[in-house]
Amino acid sequence: MRWRKLFRALHRDIGYVAVSLTIAYAISGIAVNHIDDWNPNYSYADEAFDLGPLPAGTLGEQEAFVVTKLGLDRRSVRGHFLETATELRVFLTDGQEARLDVRTGRGRLKSLAKRAVFFEVNALHLNNLKGIWTYIADIFAIALMVLAITGMTMMKGDRGFAGRGKYFVGAGLLIPIAFVIYLYSA
Repeated sequence: MRWRKLFRALHRDIGYVAVSLTIAYAISGIAVNHIDDWNPNYSYADEAFDLGPLPAGTLGEQEAFVVTKLGLDRRSVRGHFLETATELRVFLTDGQEARLDVRTGRGRLKSLAKRAVFFEVNALHLNNLKGIWTYIADIFAIALMVLAITGMTMMKGDRGFAGRGKYFVGAGLLIPIAFVIYLYSA
């Protein structure tokens, strides 16, 4: 049958194209599956610093001094206030902050940084990009379906679907069915 030859060629060529995205989606899937254990997109840091006593001036001038001395991006500042008579808090984007004693200049900087690779593959996998990426992800999903169908049907005889293949496909189908039954019976 000529269709098996066609399926082998489709499976091979689509597989080559899909390899990189499959690996990216797999990395992201594993990372996101463990989101209760860690944040796959960002790493958090809590560092001590010592700027020395803050210069006299308004609260806004003291905030500007702290931002400059810590090398922070001015655009990331969301506000500031004196929590006590001596403790200044400078709020930054995404829950980051600098908290310090205005008399001593000692404090702590809570910051976060994007995790290389994980941030990007999660953005792809979770379709944070929207727009054209939605269509690329849809094409990739269709390519995975074609890979599954061509892979399942291109072999013949006892090594193909009609032989032992049907048992493997059945076992693969039982896994999500068992979890759905478990989910709705609990």
